[in-house]
Amino acid sequence: MASFQPKYTDSQLELYLKRIGYSNSDSNLLPDLRQRIEKNALLVLCELQRRHLTAIPWGNSGLHYTQHHTISLNAHSLFEKIIERRLDGYCMENTGIFLIVLRSLGYQVYATGGRVSHAAARGVNNGLYVSIGHMILIASIDGEKYMIDVGFGNNCATAPLPLREGATATSIAPSEMRLVRESIIEFTDPNQKIWIFQTRYNPESEWVPQICFSDVEFLPQDFGVMNFSVSQNRTSWFTKIFVCMRMILNQDGTEIIGQCVMSGREVKRRVRGETEILETLHTEEDRVKALAKYFDMHLREDEKHGIRGMTSELV
Repeated sequence: MASFQPKYTDSQLELYLKRIGYSNSDSNLLPDLRQRIEKNALLVLCELQRRHLTAIPWGNSGLHYTQHHTISLNAHSLFEKIIERRLDGYCMENTGIFLIVLRSLGYQVYATGGRVSHAAARGVNNGLYVSIGHMILIASIDGEKYMIDVGFGNNCATAPLPLREGATATSIAPSEMRLVRESIIEFTDPNQKIWIFQTRYNPESEWVPQICFSDVEFLPQDFGVMNFSVSQNRTSWFTKIFVCMRMILNQDGTEIIGQCVMSGREVKRRVRGETEILETLHTEEDRVKALAKYFDMHLREDEKHGIRGMTSELV
């Protein structure tokens, strides 16, 4: 069973916790955390998700700033890239490593696959969805199941959502998020129901579908197929456009208040609905320096050269 469900060692978990800034103290970090989980597993899960989103960037540098232009979901490869190298990861990387961390901490958790809506992927809210290509976690705590996501970029859930019809929570104020259980228009049988993660910009706005998913467990080999399609299919936007973003945490660490986003030739900061352009990028040298400045991502020389000749290169 262990080979199918990899775990990290205590020393690896301590490095992960330091990576996400969970504690500034080196003493008794892991024992204290496990005691807190026993007392209030949901509260700790909220803290871990919040810290992960604000410390580890969501992005696809592996498809642009490498010589191999591939993505590995191997547990040790993920740890080396995201924790030791302090680089970014896209959905199956970020959520994949979070799955292994939670499992290693004793949470009852598994992964399932989701479909991203046309509204999220293409900006057209037509009720349609792209093929399965997203990873979502489902954790069971005190008899209730929760949806968890740390790999959906700008519209990612910022806290665990209970798998309950209409469960609503604040995302990044004033935006909100919720789960509904409905059919989708492409189903042959309209009696089939599926969970749909929705967001809206403010309480007066329309709810927009982001992801639909079931609560059926997916296996590592399923994500292997999904990862290959998303990272290697010539029609996948991940292979054509480089993006990087991370959430912004308030000073006391209790709330996600915004996002820092690198897309195209701009680096932007969005905080509580207000957007500020931090920097305009003209060259690859500009972007590499910005990755270090705003995302603490430091590329090797071979990685910097990996983007040469690609459509995503800044020239």
